Amino acid sequence: MLTKNERNSIKALRHRENRRLEKRMVVEGGKSVEELLKSGFETLRIYVTSGIEFSSIRVLAEKKGIAIVDVSSKDMQIMSSLKSAPGVLAVGKVQEVDAASVVERLKNNENKGLKTMLLLDDLADPGNVGTLIRTADWFGLSGVICSPKTVDVWNAKTIQSSMGSIFKIPICIAEPVEVLIEFNLKAASLDSHGENIYNSDFSPDVLVIGSESHGVSDALAKVCETSWAIPGIGMTESLNAAVAGAIVTSELFRRFNLK
Repeated sequence: MLTKNERNSIKALRHRENRRLEKRMVVEGGKSVEELLKSGFETLRIYVTSGIEFSSIRVLAEKKGIAIVDVSSKDMQIMSSLKSAPGVLAVGKVQEVDAASVVERLKNNENKGLKTMLLLDDLADPGNVGTLIRTADWFGLSGVICSPKTVDVWNAKTIQSSMGSIFKIPICIAEPVEVLIEFNLKAASLDSHGENIYNSDFSPDVLVIGSESHGVSDALAKVCETSWAIPGIGMTESLNAAVAGAIVTSELFRRFNLK
């Protein structure tokens, strides 16, 4: 049975500070909850709106001995941070990864994926961040580094946008400039005034994507070896950050498979 205190504690996890202090996150939607259950992350409890059946989730939860609590649609709406409550959500434990672990995977010869990391510099939109994490997973990148000012990756909207990829790829919160300098990493940033990516043969350890409004910070741009632009002929000022990241990552993946 769901108590009022339990319901309110889940609602409180909408706030980044509470998630950080408790090292807990809320995962919403059938696909995301399934991926959580299949991952190495710890699932603490699952909540399902009464009358809605999620048979695959119930099977996975039973195998792991995780309790499922049936709740009213009103309680689900209160706990959910989405405009339309999805009918199922889970509370899980956040896994913290340090930069050294992500870099180790980058340089590990046994890792058959793309030898590149994604670095997100102060991105504010959870949809963009979730989509970029999903893109990094799809193309086999070594991991994702997020600046401290980037929207929290454990935000329910970011998790949902990643479609479960957030549980499959190492993600670290760290100061970008410090990471590049400490581990001597070669980076390429995205910039509309940069070199045409299709004219460049540079192979970066790190692909840097800046904020939607301001681009890559000056301090970070200074420690990048180069900047890349995606050519186009339209009148719009720039591409969406997630779209730009996907285009460039696809090109890096194409080159990697030609080697």
